Amino acid sequence: MSEKGLQVLMKRKLLLDLKSLKLDFYKHCMYGKQCKQRFKTGTHNSKEILDYIHSDLWGPSPVVSYGGVLYFLTFIDDFSRKVWVFMLKKKVDVFNVFKQFKAMGEKITGKAIECSRTDNGGE
Repeated sequence: MSEKGLQVLMKRKLLLDLKSLKLDFYKHCMYGKQCKQRFKTGTHNSKEILDYIHSDLWGPSPVVSYGGVLYFLTFIDDFSRKVWVFMLKKKVDVFNVFKQFKAMGEKITGKAIECSRTDNGGE
């Protein structure tokens, strides 16, 4: 608790009078109050659809769906913010779904995926 907090408790007579007691500076107290530094905001210069694709795999789900799905694979286009979600029964299907997504996106837009980003989760 901070020194100001202790003074508030003394004013409310919830704590003994500590006016004669000088609180020492403890480095461990300061370490406990430290906050994590924020990450620098990334800049993406995506000017068109499929310039930059974010993808992530979620799972396994603790409960199997009625269709037997355990995993969800998402693709998000950085430019349009469009989201595609694919449901997977097995984790090994990720690469096949990515190839299907790539073919679908390139067929619809006539453009190739420039950059794909994942969280390096090992999927």
